[in-house]
Amino acid sequence: MTADQPPFERHHRTAQALVSTFQEALEPQFTAKGVLSREEFTRAMGLMMAHWPSVLPLFASICQSCTASSCGGCGGGSGTMGEEPPQIGAGGRRRDFVTRLMVSALRTRLPDSMDPITGASFPQVILPGLQSTLTALFYEKEWEAMNASVIALFNRLGTDRDAEVWQRLAHEETLAVLADTPFIRVMLRFRQFHQQRQTFMRRMTDQLRERHFVFAEEHFQTLFDALFGRLRDGLRTELGRARTDIQYGEGTAEALLRIFDQFDKHRQEQSVPVRVLGGRQMPRPMLAQRSMLGSTPAAKRR
Repeated sequence: MTADQPPFERHHRTAQALVSTFQEALEPQFTAKGVLSREEFTRAMGLMMAHWPSVLPLFASICQSCTASSCGGCGGGSGTMGEEPPQIGAGGRRRDFVTRLMVSALRTRLPDSMDPITGASFPQVILPGLQSTLTALFYEKEWEAMNASVIALFNRLGTDRDAEVWQRLAHEETLAVLADTPFIRVMLRFRQFHQQRQTFMRRMTDQLRERHFVFAEEHFQTLFDALFGRLRDGLRTELGRARTDIQYGEGTAEALLRIFDQFDKHRQEQSVPVRVLGGRQMPRPMLAQRSMLGSTPAAKRR
């Protein structure tokens, strides 16, 4: 065994040796007592060992997340020998780590754009409204449970910095499944898509009123794509859909596909201009604009 072999490969070989030793120790007893036939026992062990290579990524993720800064062998840690990795807790300045994870996804996928008139920067300007709107989708205990899971995720990653989080998740399949869980749970709140979309947009507009920012249809579509668009990749194949159901519950893949279908249909409808008097075509008014128009005296007389 070479000295530069990654620790998780050593752990993997050690576990394999333990299982082999377990087999050798029990085989004479099973043969003598006749509880299991040799063929049955050998076949069972053969099936277990056939799946052995598939657990190597799990050993890798465990090693890299819990010992990266102390053993220095995985190459993923920046700490020194003997130092404990920094732990993130529910106390302190940041408490809502579910929103923190989602904002992290937004910042890595959406470039900042500034309104030349108001100077407001999107998506930064919507973050306070986004936090309260997302938490309103769940009961308090549900959100607390999700928050605890995300805190555990950040602690296993050893960071909550945007670029580092998604860079590490790209190479940590086990942790990536945990990271996608809150995104999927939020998206599933849009099963009744049109009703939930309107409720979401009204709440965002109310939350951002003091900032003089109108949360429009284009903002919703951009936000929806940035938060959930990457989930499409796992739904493109039958194997991907089966894996989604195994990881997140039976029927999850079908529910997500239906939501995406409704979103795509709605976006297509919004891209078609409407005809006005004289045959001219105009872009469809935004939801926020329609609600504001509805409060004018002329609208009330209608």
